Amino acid sequence: MTPVAHPTKQWILLAVLGMGLCASIVATQIVLDTTRAGIPKLQRMSYLPDGRILKVAALGYREVVADVLWLQVIQAMGDRHVSQETGQWIYRALDVVTTLDPTFVRAYEAGAHALCTIVVMPEESNLLLEKGIRHNPQEWRLPFLLGFNLYFELGDNHKAAEAMTLAARIPGAPEIITRLAAKLLVSAKSPQQAVELLAKIYEDTSDENVKRLLEQRLREAIVERDLAVFENAIERFQAQHSQRPARLDQLVQAGLLRELPQEPFGGHYHYNAETGEVRSSEVKERMRMTLRKRGQYQ
Repeated sequence: MTPVAHPTKQWILLAVLGMGLCASIVATQIVLDTTRAGIPKLQRMSYLPDGRILKVAALGYREVVADVLWLQVIQAMGDRHVSQETGQWIYRALDVVTTLDPTFVRAYEAGAHALCTIVVMPEESNLLLEKGIRHNPQEWRLPFLLGFNLYFELGDNHKAAEAMTLAARIPGAPEIITRLAAKLLVSAKSPQQAVELLAKIYEDTSDENVKRLLEQRLREAIVERDLAVFENAIERFQAQHSQRPARLDQLVQAGLLRELPQEPFGGHYHYNAETGEVRSSEVKERMRMTLRKRGQYQ
């Protein structure tokens, strides 16, 4: 009969093997660093094996290896001159780090920023953030950054609105995220979705101060929805009659609206027949995202 090792001895053996493996890794790293001393830091990232292979090789030390690699990535990103090719190496290294430790939220955040600032690689930045969202659905900052990239870097209002809406629904997200999500939905020509988003978050909120802010935003979104309904009806009226309506109630008479919507702040909707513009007597600024400079909004 083959003798069975005692559990304690097995753990000791595994610990020794683990320490031996770590020592080998360190020794190998020293040799590689010596032989690659003349190679730029960023280019060294191309020597990294696939993250899934490292995940197996690291045994129970995945987070430790991820931390070590992350420190090297930070040093690499400090290089002044970064080409598109080296940017790809940064992305690959970040992918390896987050494969080793999928909950390393800081790596997703800082890495996504780096991929849009050190090098202009918004698509890779978004891939990294999407990976982070899958593994960390409780972190509102990741879909927020994704929405930011989609809007400011790629100009995709629809997808940006979806990402911001996801961020706004995560517990702990600040109220401004809800405001941004609503504005993006309006910019993406989805004011009804903005109303539904704000109404849902309003229902799920118990803080009275937050509810008052949300109520204000909800009414503003309702105004935007009503104005969009008016604009659409006026366009159809003009297509049918080759002129704009003289009054808003003609839209009801023509069967284009069932009734005129009530202004949610208690005011009125004013109509200019010459320009076709409809506005609220109570809301002075439209609820839209306006791009001013890269990274700024109003």
